[in-house]
Amino acid sequence: MKNIVILLLLLFGVAARAEVVNTLYDARVEVEQRGDQALKRAAAQGLADVLVRVSGRTDVARAQGVQPALRNAQGLVRQYRYEAETDEGVERLFLELNFSESEVNRLLSQAGLPVWDKNRPRTLIWLVIDDVNGRRFVNESDNPDVVEALRKAASHRGVPVVFPVLDIDDKLQLTTGQIWGMDLQAVRAASERYRAPHILTGRLTRLSSGWITNLVHLSNRDENVLDSQSATLAAALEPGINQIADELARKFAVVRSEQRELSANIVVSGVDDFRDYARIVTYLESVAVIEHANPVWVSGSQMVVLLHLQGDMDKARQFFLLDKKILEDDNPGIAFAESQIPMEQVHSYYRWQNPQ
Repeated sequence: MKNIVILLLLLFGVAARAEVVNTLYDARVEVEQRGDQALKRAAAQGLADVLVRVSGRTDVARAQGVQPALRNAQGLVRQYRYEAETDEGVERLFLELNFSESEVNRLLSQAGLPVWDKNRPRTLIWLVIDDVNGRRFVNESDNPDVVEALRKAASHRGVPVVFPVLDIDDKLQLTTGQIWGMDLQAVRAASERYRAPHILTGRLTRLSSGWITNLVHLSNRDENVLDSQSATLAAALEPGINQIADELARKFAVVRSEQRELSANIVVSGVDDFRDYARIVTYLESVAVIEHANPVWVSGSQMVVLLHLQGDMDKARQFFLLDKKILEDDNPGIAFAESQIPMEQVHSYYRWQNPQ
């Protein structure tokens, strides 16, 4: 059975889930000149940026187990290249670095720090700006500085963000007045077409002395308010992105340790054929917190799978809720009873959604 499963995994590949952020291990650092010393300094700064994105923690550079690696960051660089740019007649030199994914993950694990998987939920951003031109939706053509500041802050934390297209459907669903008035129910309704599990919405006010932001982070039924006032646009917007990143990291980042490995039996219904069987195992083993998924019994449309976890089932459940490939099943039936696994040894019940 094990050999068959391995063969099917190779045939069908790894199940896709959420949005894959492929730039987590890349960094771009401005340098004054080329050379070994510039490379050494840029590698340390670049690694610090990568560790923030991968761990989900902004204080990661201060961890005791990380500091020696920062002093020898060149050893974790897979490749690098210089790139020159001209900005308003001034030439600037950047060093683009790519760090080893396996070495960065190993560094964090050995330091007892979390690793946040590349598969991350998207955040949809609805903002209304108020300045000398009046109140209007933030969009890339009219407010490139705002959009760029948001994308830069999101990239720093590894949070995928999207903006509404603001077509006729959007504007019929949601007005600037509703966002300004914090009509969160209307925002949620207008956001359904984008299927983003997280939403950042609110007001951005331009003052002569800086910016005021009144933001709300919406996720499921939660609503977190964040107000700030700052002299610069970036400083005004970063707290909203950071709040989202911190929450997501708490849910999805995993501290990997052999001593913490747990196991749990789950029942999965909706197994229509052998292809479903292979896809379920493939999917489960692609979830960051699951080390191995071993089928221990299959009959009819149900299977019992023993999960070997890095963490606990609550972490795994967060991934299941994000991906929506298997959903919790309140009425799984009792066919699995003949598997000779006592019901008290079954952690939870799910139903495969058979995604194509």
